[in-house]
Amino acid sequence: MTNNIEKIYSDFIINFENKSDFVIDFYEKNSIYFNNIKQFKDKKELSLYIEMLCKYAEAIYQKNRYNLTLDIIAKKLLFIDNEIQRLNAAEIMDCRYYSLLFVKGMSSYYLKDYKTATPIFKELVHIDNQNDLYKKWLTYSKYGLNLWLVKMINIVCGGFVLIQMVFDSQINNYFSIVLLVIGLLGLLTNWSYEYYIGRNFRKANEN
Repeated sequence: MTNNIEKIYSDFIINFENKSDFVIDFYEKNSIYFNNIKQFKDKKELSLYIEMLCKYAEAIYQKNRYNLTLDIIAKKLLFIDNEIQRLNAAEIMDCRYYSLLFVKGMSSYYLKDYKTATPIFKELVHIDNQNDLYKKWLTYSKYGLNLWLVKMINIVCGGFVLIQMVFDSQINNYFSIVLLVIGLLGLLTNWSYEYYIGRNFRKANEN
């Protein structure tokens, strides 16, 4: 297996093109071999495989095939984790390994599965708390997780403003002002938060 996987990796690096189609075609051309790997001889083989799998998962993700991306990672990550444990290769859990988790988190986010995405980003931030990209995606995911609350605040605060406008003459003047202030402050705060999250999310996807 050593010669096989090293040869495949060598071909991958020598002919590498930084294009999703190249990575997908290359991996799928060798899919029979990859799908029939039972175990790795050593840490080097495992490391080479993780790198190629990471590139493949990222390429599928870039094609917006989020369900497929999650299926691939789910099938392979358990196998990889078992091999890491068997080979006592904890040091292999480096940036390439964590990239798989990152892609899993982003795919879950785009599928609006914030309950899955948020813990992944929390784990990544815990592992590398200096990584601003991890922190941003954790913020986006938390926003998605709490979106129901954001919508509820908009409804309640909008209701306060509407009540004040419709029933102003029938409500105590002081209470009317309080309703208006609470409603407007709530709406402005919520809208500012939504604008901030949306703007940063767009910028992150443009880079």
